[in-house]
Amino acid sequence: MPSIRALPAAAVALAAALAGCGGGDDPKNPDLGGAWTATLSATPAWSGVAPRATGTADISSTGSTSVTLAVTGLAPSTDYTAHVHDGECDEDPPGGGHWLADPEGEDAAGNIIELHFTTSETGVGSATVSTDLVPDDRAESVVVHAPEALTQSQGLDSDRVLCGDLEDV
Repeated sequence: MPSIRALPAAAVALAAALAGCGGGDDPKNPDLGGAWTATLSATPAWSGVAPRATGTADISSTGSTSVTLAVTGLAPSTDYTAHVHDGECDEDPPGGGHWLADPEGEDAAGNIIELHFTTSETGVGSATVSTDLVPDDRAESVVVHAPEALTQSQGLDSDRVLCGDLEDV
């Protein structure tokens, strides 16, 4: 029979072993993975310029991540970029900042989820990207950014054309 003094040590060892098994209890990786969808609509800054701009984004993540984006009503034959963001669309600016896989890391390729696409002659675009980055509960929205030249030509201060809040599927 184990001594009473050995029981607390065994409990601590068992808790440490279980903590190493993953799950949402690790503060560095809260609630990793899942499936989300977002319905994108024109941001307030762009609603007058692109009033029919809409889109959808679907994210599926179990160990790796796939993001599929489809948009309509944007400028024809134009290059756009989209990112997963860490804020909601009703924030200022819409969507907050880029979601960073490592919150202490750089806002740069390898630490963000981004998609690039060029719209058709009718303003329709789509993109799919696969990445090893796995969103956690800090991922709140998907934002489509217009190129700087288009933003300037429209006389706007914001390049955030579309935004959609992520919802669990």
